Amino acid sequence: MILTDLAVDPGALREHTGWELKPEGLCRADVCIPVPGHARDPLRADVLAEHLDAPLVHDEAHGLWALGPAAGRRALGSARLPEIVLPDLLTGEAFDLRTLRGTRVLLIAWASW
Repeated sequence: MILTDLAVDPGALREHTGWELKPEGLCRADVCIPVPGHARDPLRADVLAEHLDAPLVHDEAHGLWALGPAAGRRALGSARLPEIVLPDLLTGEAFDLRTLRGTRVLLIAWASW
């Protein structure tokens, strides 16, 4: 979920993540996570990240926050990409992704299964 500040609209939270704020806490399907009353008004992304065990990152340059999916303590320990060398689609020569270090890269993977 992409945000421009830490305040989270409960309707947008439900629409984008499936988590709904109810009296018993944050609920999705039959799972509810208790959230204290003081953390509900206003609902904040940092509080959600803590209670849902979800990653929260801030891009200061663009003034954006990104709240990731609930990770259940299975989040990556770092955002470091392992060494990957792939064949260039045009030349077939090996291309080392390390040469792109320092730039933003979108890597799209697809599998038929």
